[in-house]
Amino acid sequence: MTVRTFIPLAAVVVAIFALAATPAAAFNNQQAADFLGGLQERAVAELSDASISDSEKEDRFRRLFNQSFDVPAIGRFVLGRYWRGASQQDRDAFLAVFEDVIVQRFLPLLTENSDARFEIGTVTPIKDRNDVAFVNSQIPRAEGEPYKVSWRIREREGQYKILDIRAEGVSMAQTLRSEYGTVIRQNGGKLNALTAALREKVSGGAFAPQ
Repeated sequence: MTVRTFIPLAAVVVAIFALAATPAAAFNNQQAADFLGGLQERAVAELSDASISDSEKEDRFRRLFNQSFDVPAIGRFVLGRYWRGASQQDRDAFLAVFEDVIVQRFLPLLTENSDARFEIGTVTPIKDRNDVAFVNSQIPRAEGEPYKVSWRIREREGQYKILDIRAEGVSMAQTLRSEYGTVIRQNGGKLNALTAALREKVSGGAFAPQ
């Protein structure tokens, strides 16, 4: 049984909470760009304080993650039909360890790269949807072309949430759906087998940056 770390987007999510507040074409209006800019401001204010403990920094990161990403929606998508067939208890257990994976993988990177900045660009509407769009951006690199990153963002009742990140055309949610689905199929369709595998890897620090 294997669960791979999501290496290809590591450089992208380093800056998840370090978004520049550059004016951009709005997703219906300027509020989408304001959402990303506000996320950057909160991250700088809450995660760059060298005086706070590691546990407090982790608590703040978790709070920002849950406020900015639609974690249940991402969980439903990456599990697909296995979500629909799971009990609420198994769903909750998966979402809890999924959050642990994100924290272990990306909090150290964010701490070490707090100066990273996105250049927010155009907004691309999704056909037949008036509540979801891709906010396009670039992450400058010291050498080579910038990383091209698109954020799939949904608005619901005035609240904006991130549903997915695409780096150079590669979707984080689609990649995890493929990886997690393979593990579940290899274990008789049991979601708790994936949850246990992820929990074991988190316990061993397998998702921490090397």
